[in-house]
Amino acid sequence: MLTPKEISSLFEVQVNTLYNWRKTKPKLYSYLQNADYNSKINNEINVLLEYFSNTIHKDFTLKEIDFLIVSDYELISIEEVNNFQDNFMKANYKMLTTNHKLVLNIYDKIKSLNIIEKYLLYKKIYKVRQVGDQDRAEFFKEFLQKGNK
Repeated sequence: MLTPKEISSLFEVQVNTLYNWRKTKPKLYSYLQNADYNSKINNEINVLLEYFSNTIHKDFTLKEIDFLIVSDYELISIEEVNNFQDNFMKANYKMLTTNHKLVLNIYDKIKSLNIIEKYLLYKKIYKVRQVGDQDRAEFFKEFLQKGNK
């Protein structure tokens, strides 16, 4: 549990403000006090997700991964992640007339993923969109067919 002084330096909030929040915003104050614990839990979850990602063996192609990266959709909530395939289709329905085979193959592959796999795939897509070009074959290795690695 963090002290008010530690919270102040970590989150750049004045100590007097924190004492005020303790009375006026007790939930926020409690969350800030436990920020170190919350951070540890997030780290543990990330380690578990990384371990789980090593067990994934899917059959996307690099072309399909590239299409997922450039497609115009964004997943914010866990519900949107769970409906990844529907959000993907809404963003690409106009492509069905010209490139239906690719779009439908991707849709089917996304639909076959469980929610954790969908989350991990989208997390990687999001990171590539933010950071830029990476070695996609290596970065998406657990989602690629054997011949694409």
